[in-house]
Amino acid sequence: MPVDSRSLGITGFQFYCMSLAAIGSFNFGWNIGSVNIPGDVLQNCVTGREYYGPFPSCIFVGSNTAWGVITGSYALGALIGAVASNPVIDKRGYKFTLSWFALLNVAGALLLSLTTKLPQFIIGRIVVGIAAGAANNALSTYVSDIATPRSRTIMGGSVQVACNLGIMLDNAIALGLAPPPRWRILFSLTGAFGLLNFILFPFARESPKWLISKGRMDEARESLTMFRKGAYIDAEFDEMVAIDRANKARTVDVNVWQLAKGQTPDNLRHQLMCVSALLFFQQFSGINAVIFYSTSIINKSTKSNPADIPTLAQILSFLISVAALVFTVLGMGLGAVFGRRSLLMFSHLMMAIFSGIIVPGTIRSVTALVVTA
Repeated sequence: MPVDSRSLGITGFQFYCMSLAAIGSFNFGWNIGSVNIPGDVLQNCVTGREYYGPFPSCIFVGSNTAWGVITGSYALGALIGAVASNPVIDKRGYKFTLSWFALLNVAGALLLSLTTKLPQFIIGRIVVGIAAGAANNALSTYVSDIATPRSRTIMGGSVQVACNLGIMLDNAIALGLAPPPRWRILFSLTGAFGLLNFILFPFARESPKWLISKGRMDEARESLTMFRKGAYIDAEFDEMVAIDRANKARTVDVNVWQLAKGQTPDNLRHQLMCVSALLFFQQFSGINAVIFYSTSIINKSTKSNPADIPTLAQILSFLISVAALVFTVLGMGLGAVFGRRSLLMFSHLMMAIFSGIIVPGTIRSVTALVVTA
């Protein structure tokens, strides 16, 4: 007798579809880290200003504020992509969204790698940001939908691992591709990852939960059968249908404003506030400054010549990204042992302590303190 599908671990087809979704997260991390190590080359033209055919060796910015706009334009694009993708997901599904928004990475890669002027570079960053925002909006739910209860934690964690892997590999490759004109290759690779996603995602399956929500029951059953190859799916399928009907009954004519005011059948205001505050303050704390600006921050302490690539600051930035990847993997295991709440409280306490340490380290130019923090 076939095993109950709810007791399965990760199946081969689940792993394939999860890996495709993880490419989007990998690309997100890649573009986060892409301006870090080559930053001085792009911003300050530390290796000199010359032309390779029609393409300049750098895009001289002239001020840290303007460079901040370039860096922040990626986040602006991600916000646009996350908002714009919601109606697309609702109408066309996760598979369509993850396939077609990935093509924006190709357009963004062309703009970035062939850039000659500052506005072109900013637009390129916004375009790849839109692709990243749409991907991250869709992929987490998609991976959760296709996972079994036993595999959900590890499959969900793989998304964040893929993001940190993208940051780490980008920093590693940037050590060799930061000098002009090779930094253009670095920015072009995001297009290759997006194209790979677009080519392979048609062979994936749509989320069975999304199909059920649209009343496409036969397709949903066929999709679930693929994800649970050889297992008995009737009980899990019936459970999905029952949950979908219950959710629809509870959320008729409910909007975000009503949710915030606690005017829903189940009062979810507390959960909404906790999750929103957690995500907001995590970013508002400036923790991502390490990913965007670690080379510049560390270089102020090491006082290395930024033209001597790879500099000590660049190498240390790469090692920081390695540490981030290692602790992301460890966090997946620790979360299962200590629980997510305890791990979040501990990690945020450590963020606060080390954010405090980095200030005197930077002011006093103590490299050891800066790198440790």
